[in-house]
Amino acid sequence: MRIFTRLLILSVAFWALLSCDLIRSYPESGHLPDQNIILFSLIDVKGAKVAIPVAKQKEMVDSVNKVLLRNGKETLKIKHWCPCDSALVLLEGKRLDQLIISGKEMASSTGGGSGVSGEPPYGIKWNPDGSLNWPQLDSPGSKNYRLSMPYGPVNEPGKAVKVILPPANPTDQPFIIAILDTGFDGSLYTPASNSFWVNTAEVSGSDHDHNGLVGDQFGYDFVNNASFPYDDNNHGTLVTSLIHEQLRNNPWATGKVRFMHLKTFGANGQGTLFDNLCALSYARQMNAKMINASWGFYSQQESKLLGHFIQQLNTTGITLVAAAGNKIESLERNPLGWLTGIYRNLDTNPFWPAAFSTTHENVIAVTTIHSDSKESKANPAVLPEGPFAVCPNQNYSSHAVNIGVLNNLNLKETGPIIPGCEVLDITATNGRTKSGSSFAAPVVTGKLVNKLGPDWSAHKRAGLYTKMRTLSPTTLKTDPSLTNQLKDHYVLRHEP
Repeated sequence: MRIFTRLLILSVAFWALLSCDLIRSYPESGHLPDQNIILFSLIDVKGAKVAIPVAKQKEMVDSVNKVLLRNGKETLKIKHWCPCDSALVLLEGKRLDQLIISGKEMASSTGGGSGVSGEPPYGIKWNPDGSLNWPQLDSPGSKNYRLSMPYGPVNEPGKAVKVILPPANPTDQPFIIAILDTGFDGSLYTPASNSFWVNTAEVSGSDHDHNGLVGDQFGYDFVNNASFPYDDNNHGTLVTSLIHEQLRNNPWATGKVRFMHLKTFGANGQGTLFDNLCALSYARQMNAKMINASWGFYSQQESKLLGHFIQQLNTTGITLVAAAGNKIESLERNPLGWLTGIYRNLDTNPFWPAAFSTTHENVIAVTTIHSDSKESKANPAVLPEGPFAVCPNQNYSSHAVNIGVLNNLNLKETGPIIPGCEVLDITATNGRTKSGSSFAAPVVTGKLVNKLGPDWSAHKRAGLYTKMRTLSPTTLKTDPSLTNQLKDHYVLRHEP
């Protein structure tokens, strides 16, 4: 009896230590060393809000370097500007990723001449806490996080790119869905080729519309600074197919919905925060209404700069649908080799931008759910019924994850049975399947546009939910079994 008691005490102590935030190491997605992203405030010139001139930005960098040298720090330089938003700047310098740069909104009275209040050193100073105060910045600086797309398995890089330009099929007042991903390959999914967004103000090989991007007729490649967003990974094409799937048999969608492909991830499925911020700015400038973000990064600290960009989207009426992220199996296993699930909860292990759903009403975080019933487990061909659970390879949260997608496919008549947590990879020829919250987000993006697009008047979650219940009462569902794993609802990928 005494031995049993000791074993019980040791077991309780072990699990207590395992769940203790003080000793648990949470994953960080990593960032590019020696880099920092800043955003200059816009200035008022003759009643118009414009970016601070580049010459003035360089003067400020010189003033910053004088402050850094006086305090024994390494200097920095501008690595490059976002081509379509010169206020967004990537800085480079030794150990710059460790420097905390604080900013504040410029005074509303600032303006006239260059639009910059004062002369060098522009109020730039070193703070007692070891941070740099730079008053002309709209938001604190941010590390240039490495971003990934939550899905598996990963395609092998090095895919041969097929140069197939889409047909120009513009429409008046299009409903634009911006897809920030790996691009699009029309040879793999032809049904969506006619739905390409067309920048009618641009011409090939020229920056005819003077927006800083050359030849952005059909979107843009921010990874390679190229005019067409070719998909050399297939992820973006699969995401597009899942959005398009929800829009089939909808004449309004055929005529009005257009996909704005913005390539922000390379062949290896990796991207940077800077490229995605630049693409978010582009989507906002070009009047997108929805943004699909099947990507993100883990960090215990939010990027206030990313939050600032999401707030800008909110101000201009744009909804962002974000993947909730996937399990990191190497971290989930405890020393005894058991899977614990403690890292999948966004309440304690935030995955951004999905985790911004707790503070920004225009963000919808999405995961995949499956049936947890005995019948479904015993026979995958049975249509899924409750109770439900979030798929074990994907993230959850009772506060931060809003919607779960139920892949209620019954392919008994059309092909092999596909497990509820997976989707058929239309980019493969061997019937391969993939799984990840990457493929839940586009289902919600497409479904919201399909149901609400013709009368789109709300971009925040509460308004979208209200309209959805009115126009399509069977689309949004709830189930008590999901109370501790989802904040809001779940949707059926295939409605009866």
